[in-house]
Amino acid sequence: MDNNNHQYHSSMPKNKVFVPEAVDQSDKEGGEITVRDHQSLPVSVSKVTVKDPSSQYVALKHYNSFNFLKLAETFKLKNTAIGITSANKQDGKTMVAVNMAISLAQGYQQKTLLIDFNFLNPQLHNVFETRQSPGLADAMDRRVIKISPTQTTNLFLMTAGDCKKVKPGIEHTLILREILNTLSKEFEFIVIDMTSILPINEFPIHFINEIDGLISVIDTTKTKKNDLTKVFKHVDENRFMGYVFNKVEK
Repeated sequence: MDNNNHQYHSSMPKNKVFVPEAVDQSDKEGGEITVRDHQSLPVSVSKVTVKDPSSQYVALKHYNSFNFLKLAETFKLKNTAIGITSANKQDGKTMVAVNMAISLAQGYQQKTLLIDFNFLNPQLHNVFETRQSPGLADAMDRRVIKISPTQTTNLFLMTAGDCKKVKPGIEHTLILREILNTLSKEFEFIVIDMTSILPINEFPIHFINEIDGLISVIDTTKTKKNDLTKVFKHVDENRFMGYVFNKVEK
């Protein structure tokens, strides 16, 4: 991406500093630990700014293609958590999630958080060339949220974390709800890079009620109608806010 578009770094609002006993004091990159209220989990913003992803993942032609007018009408473009998924693996979910997040942060001036919730094959730490941990898995395990600012104004990143610590199950629903409730107070938009829905035994279906909706990526070169039919047998079609067609020939 063009670094000339990113003159100013984002910063989280200053709140009352709260250092819980559970905070790992060995985390040298952690910023101030803040909480908004007694119902929020502690949030640590790293002092290290993550650099922008390469043009291999992000390009003007990609993130300018998103039109959020219908999204704005439905959710008033505030405090919305969207899960990016697809019928099958390797349909381009991560690329769509990254470009959507940058579009919201840069084009629409929305304070946006990009989260990696693909514990089977996490990719966002590779895209942004940063460490995988700490991230979401660590937050689910230790109840302390750690995020990083990026060079893109208004965009923050939460990597997958140490996925070996947590295998998401129904018993983690409450902590994920607490994490998203805390983050929704800080961000207008939360974009979540998820696993594919098929095979269904690998998709965290019990978590989709904790987010506002799903966007499915459709690879026009390989996604079949039967794949979507299988998806709708497991996930209510009304849970989908929309669809993004990838690899469309002009």
